[in-house]
Amino acid sequence: MRVALPLLLLGGCQSYEAVPLPEAPDFASARVGAPTKPLSLVEVATLAVRENPALVASRAKANIASAQAFAAGLLPDPQLNANLEHPTQSGHSEGYLLGLSEDLQALIIQPSREAAARAAADQAKLNELWHEWQTAEKASFLAIQKSFSERKVKLLENSGGVLWNEVERSDRALAAGNSTVEAAGTDLAAALDIESQHATAAGEALASDINLKQLLNLDPATHLVIADLPDPPEVTRDNVMDGLKNVVKTRPDLLALQAGYRSQEEAVRQSILKQFPAITFGFDRAADAENVHTIGLSVAVNLPIFGNAQAAIRIQDATRAQLRAEYQARLDSTTADAWRIWQQTQLLRKQIALLEQKLPAFRNAAKVSAQAHTNGDLDPATYLLLQISLQTRESELLDRKAALWSDTVALGTLLAAPIPTLESENSPLRR
Repeated sequence: MRVALPLLLLGGCQSYEAVPLPEAPDFASARVGAPTKPLSLVEVATLAVRENPALVASRAKANIASAQAFAAGLLPDPQLNANLEHPTQSGHSEGYLLGLSEDLQALIIQPSREAAARAAADQAKLNELWHEWQTAEKASFLAIQKSFSERKVKLLENSGGVLWNEVERSDRALAAGNSTVEAAGTDLAAALDIESQHATAAGEALASDINLKQLLNLDPATHLVIADLPDPPEVTRDNVMDGLKNVVKTRPDLLALQAGYRSQEEAVRQSILKQFPAITFGFDRAADAENVHTIGLSVAVNLPIFGNAQAAIRIQDATRAQLRAEYQARLDSTTADAWRIWQQTQLLRKQIALLEQKLPAFRNAAKVSAQAHTNGDLDPATYLLLQISLQTRESELLDRKAALWSDTVALGTLLAAPIPTLESENSPLRR
C-alpha cells in the first residue's frame, strides 16, 4: 500500500525532453522548392497561408486555448490531507489523520467553466482563421502591386526611350544652331520627369517583391513572377446585400467575437453561482496517541457577507456589455466599409471603361505623330506633348486597374469571400 500510492500519483506524469531552438532560416523555397511558374492570386494566397512564419507561430498559440479547454473539462481534483503524530513519551501510540475533501461549488460551476473554455478555444481557432484570411489578403495586395508596378516600369522604360531619343535630337539641333535652348530644355525636363516616374515605379515594384517574398517565407533570391491579372469579377449591389446578410454566419472575426461573447456569458453565469456559499465537504479517519480510532465528516462554508461576489458579478456583466458593444461596432463598420468600397469599384470601372474606350484612338494618334515627326511634318513640341499625354493615360489605366483589383479583394474579405474563393464558381461574389 505504501508503494502503490506514490506509483498511482505519479502514473499520469510526463517526462521532460529538451527541444532546441533552430539555428538557421527555414525558407519554404528550400523545403518545397521555389515557384517554377507565374503564380495566380489564388496560389499566392494559398502559399501565404501555408508558409507564413507568423501564422505558424499563431497556430501554436491557438493550441494553448485547446489545451485550456481540455483542462476545463476535467473534474476538480479532490484534496487529500494526511498527518502523522509521533508521541514523545512512552506508553502512547502514533497518531495519524487521513482526510479526503472536495469543493462542491467547483463541481456545480464546472459545466459552465467547461462551456466557457470551449467557447474560448473556438474563439482562438476562429481568430487564427481570420488571421489567415488577412494574411491572404495582404499577400494578394502585394502581388497586385508587384504585377502592376512591374508593368508600369516597362511602360515608362519605353516612354523614356522615346523621350531620350528626342533629347539627343534636340541637342544635335541646338549644337547646329537649328534649335533654341528653351526647346532643348523642355525636352530634357520631360525626359527627366519620365525618368523620375520610372524610378518611383521601380522602387514600388522592388518593395512589393521583397515584402511578398518575406510574407511567403521565400528566400530573398527567389525569382517570383505573378501571372497576368485580367479584370476582376464584378460585384453587384445584390452581391453586397446578400453578403452582408450572411456575413455574421461566415466571417471568422465575427464568429470569433460571437464565441468570445458566449464565453463571457458563462463567466457571468459562474459569478452568479459563486454568490452562494462555497461548501467544501469531506470525510476523514484518524487515531490519537491513546490509540482511539475515529471516522468523521467535515464541512467548510464560505460566508459571502462582504459583497465580493456581487462585485464580481458587476465586473463580469460590464465586460459582457463591452463585448456586445464591440460586436455591434464591428457589424456597423462592416456595412459602412462594404458600401464605401463597392462605390469605389463602380467609379473605378467607369473610369477604366472610359480610358479603354479612348486609348486606342490616342495610341493611333501618337503613332501617326511619330511618323510625321520623323518626316519633319510635325513640330517637336506637339510630338512631345502627344507622347507624354499617351504615357500619362497608360499609367493612369494601370493605376486604376490595380486599385480595382485591391478594392475587389478587400470587398471579398469583408463579405466573407476571400481571394482563394473569389475566382470560384461557388463564391458569393459570383452568384
